[in-house]
Amino acid sequence: MSTGRAEPPSAPAKKKAARPAASDNDGARSILDIAPEDEARNSTVDRALRVLEAFLVGEPQLGVLELSRQLDLDKSVIHRILATLVRRRFIEQDPASRRYQIGLRVWELGQRYLAGDQLEDLAERELTKVVGRHAYASAYLATLDGADVVVVTTVRGPGPINVYIDPGTRLAAELTATGRALLAYLSDVQMARAVNKRRRAGLGGRPSVALSELRKELALIRRTGFSISRGEYVPGIGTVAVAIRGTSGEPIAALSIDFLIAPETEDLWTELPVELQASAEEIERVINGPAHSA
Repeated sequence: MSTGRAEPPSAPAKKKAARPAASDNDGARSILDIAPEDEARNSTVDRALRVLEAFLVGEPQLGVLELSRQLDLDKSVIHRILATLVRRRFIEQDPASRRYQIGLRVWELGQRYLAGDQLEDLAERELTKVVGRHAYASAYLATLDGADVVVVTTVRGPGPINVYIDPGTRLAAELTATGRALLAYLSDVQMARAVNKRRRAGLGGRPSVALSELRKELALIRRTGFSISRGEYVPGIGTVAVAIRGTSGEPIAALSIDFLIAPETEDLWTELPVELQASAEEIERVINGPAHSA
């Protein structure tokens, strides 16, 4: 991550970012309080969700007339909803029968749901193994939010001195090796849009590079499979980062290791890319399923 503070000796520790808990006393109004039930049921979103739910039971393929009768909606309404869902790949149309079935996006959402906590658990397990082998290292699981990289989990190494960043810390992605490992797997349009928006919000006085130079670095990351910082962001601290990718190649999260740059850690520049790539591949194998790893 290359932005943190050196800490004195301590026992290995790991910490997750706290998740906000729902509360009846937080003053927030429930969405059910805002929209009357009948109005919500007749909304376009609700109708589209009802169409999707119709595929949870009965035949795997349904036609327009069946959906119209089952949901008590006009055929023209069903046609419009299906056209949108097909375009967004949540529903597919069988070219032979002209009937409809669940599409790839629904499966991908289901996989992402299953991978949520599983991803954190797998990452902690893998990162704990890596930092356990390197006395001067600390490890992180981070995600991309726009063009910000957000620390989700920190696994502190065994010491005698290591770097530590609090979970929940948010940084401009282009300024960190971890963030660039994630930006590298966005489409060029997504990357440029997100980075330009983040730059308009400010980089905390940090200098930025031309987008053409950033594109060159991201292309190098894609070729090598990892991102590094040799103290460019925080003097004396090195970082190696690797992206965890989804079934379509999209960045899901990143594994990274921070360590103190010293003669004792010189071998980490060659060891950590191999170790983190192996960890990322193991996590991808589990969360993306056998279809991706085959």
